[in-house]
Amino acid sequence: MIKTLYIKNFILIDELLLNFSGGFNVLLGETGAGKSIIIKAIDVVLGAKTSKDVLKDDTKHSLIEITFDTKGDETVISREISTTGTKCRINGALVNLDSIKEEREKLIDIHTQFQTYTYIQQKHHIDLLDSYIESKEKNYGEVLLKQQNEFKKYNELKLKLEQLKQKTTDDSEKIEFLKFQIDEIEKAEIKDNEEEELNNELEILSNIQELKELSYSSYWALAGEDNSISEALSKIGYNISKLKDFDKELIEIDENYFNALETLRDISSTLRNYSDSLEDNPQRLDEVNERLELIEKLKRKYGNINETYEKLTKELRELEENNVTFEELEVEVNTLFESMNINSNIINELRQKYALELSNLITVELKKLEFERAEFKIEVKEDSLNSKGKNYVEFMITTNAAKELSPLVKSASGGEISRIMLALKTVFANVDKVQTVIFDEIDTGISGKTSISVANEIYELSKTTQVFAITHQPIIASKAKNAYWVSKKQLENNTQINVLKLDTEGKIKALAQMSSGVVDEKSMSFAKELIEKSGSLSV
Repeated sequence: MIKTLYIKNFILIDELLLNFSGGFNVLLGETGAGKSIIIKAIDVVLGAKTSKDVLKDDTKHSLIEITFDTKGDETVISREISTTGTKCRINGALVNLDSIKEEREKLIDIHTQFQTYTYIQQKHHIDLLDSYIESKEKNYGEVLLKQQNEFKKYNELKLKLEQLKQKTTDDSEKIEFLKFQIDEIEKAEIKDNEEEELNNELEILSNIQELKELSYSSYWALAGEDNSISEALSKIGYNISKLKDFDKELIEIDENYFNALETLRDISSTLRNYSDSLEDNPQRLDEVNERLELIEKLKRKYGNINETYEKLTKELRELEENNVTFEELEVEVNTLFESMNINSNIINELRQKYALELSNLITVELKKLEFERAEFKIEVKEDSLNSKGKNYVEFMITTNAAKELSPLVKSASGGEISRIMLALKTVFANVDKVQTVIFDEIDTGISGKTSISVANEIYELSKTTQVFAITHQPIIASKAKNAYWVSKKQLENNTQINVLKLDTEGKIKALAQMSSGVVDEKSMSFAKELIEKSGSLSV
């Protein structure tokens, strides 16, 4: 509820500090005295559009500060207005207007003939219905919270799934390319050291004739039939053999020479065989060249072929594993979707049930406020799945049986709207989290019996909610717990607005003035009688 209101340099107000309490608070005064300026100040500090025109003295800034008592804690909201702009604060910290408006929805409803109210706006109707259901159904709030949490997680996972899906599409192309590269390397079947071996073979195949000539000529020199090295060496070996017969110390030399000669004979034989084995093989030469060209091509493409092969197979394995993650995520998203549909069906069923009950209750309250032919209906339609279920909720009304129901925001006239809001507020009083409601000119277009009905309804509402009202009806004013007289004083170069909290005597005089235009014995007597009947002598 509003605890204090401070206004400085605002329209016709120089400086004003007001203290309020709970219950029904009424602002009284002559037409044009400035009552609506106080309501406008509250509206502005809570985020309404404004301009530098509200500055009483444009050489100074304007300051409006309002203190709310929120269940024992205080929330202070202020707005400073100057010719260059505005600054908003919550508990001293600078904030933007959107933050102020968010707080406003939690703290207060302001109802004037020219304003869109919380209760009229369709976007709030679903929350109002849900608040009522929560007061009736023990576990309903848990279902709503579950739906909200699951919808949030669903959207997060769905986004992640879409991103992963795109990545999977990209990965699929990459997987195909990786498989192509791996297949290209595997089909080549390159063995360890194969390139070195092929280069050696190429060297031989490219020089076959020279190799054949060199090896054969070497063989012939070593072991040819006439005058060969082997023949000369055999003679030397014979001589050394004879020498060892005379000197035993030459036995080792004889053995070594013999071994050397045998080795030379083996070399000679090997050279002959090697020479005989060498043949021109153009086909094999082409094969070796082709094989080396393939290896060179793969090296240019992949660098180190073995290392690249290992890297490609590892990357392919990781990408293929991601497909499993995608499938698991898809299952989780579908599971959440099914769960939300179950939640939404439960929510829808309860909304349909209590929409009818609540519609009947509001219709009854409207009839109490002299809307005898009124009909109120909470329309619950199917909507796309969202954090609140899958319903579109809108308040529909007709105040004339001859007319069809139409959206509340379009139907109510300026003279009816405050009474309709009063009816709604009375029904929702026990479940609505907003603890302060302001009715500007609630008595517009009503008199007599309707005034009594409105007065009684406000009085009942004020038992649970702090109510402010501007009224010219003494019957309504008589029900107020606290009354404030607003007056305007014209000075030589200045106009001032003053606000006085009335004691019991002051309240009686104010009601006497409102009822007959003059304060005399008859009007005073009437005012006392009204207050006595209302039971609000304490102010």
